Amino acid sequence: MLVLDTDAAIAIAKGDAQGELFRSFIENSDEVICSEIMLIECAHVAQKYVKAQAINSSTAKEWLVFIQGLVDRVYSVQPDVLESLHEALRLNHSPYDIFPLILAKRYNATLVSLDQKLINLCVSEGLSVCTEVSLD
Repeated sequence: MLVLDTDAAIAIAKGDAQGELFRSFIENSDEVICSEIMLIECAHVAQKYVKAQAINSSTAKEWLVFIQGLVDRVYSVQPDVLESLHEALRLNHSPYDIFPLILAKRYNATLVSLDQKLINLCVSEGLSVCTEVSLD
């Protein structure tokens, strides 16, 4: 089982080299999960790309539909708000960014991310992470 984080999802949607390698890794996984926050974060990133005129609104929408298709199960944040606060205080990390760690811990899943601070937190917690996929 994999937990997909925002930056990895965006890299996959963009189709860059790292994203293509992540996509291959994800497609060979038995299950991909995320929190509903990740989908909103992806929408926010897509909005930034549109505002910067790096993509148009149609492409932004395509990215979001594509990202949703990568995920098998989306978890509501409501049941875990107190846990996110507890973990955020304990680990000194923002509560909304802590949800991938919570899911990885709860389901003994591998986090797929490019967010170095989150990766470091997961490693310090003894969780499995996929930060780069290489063909070497």
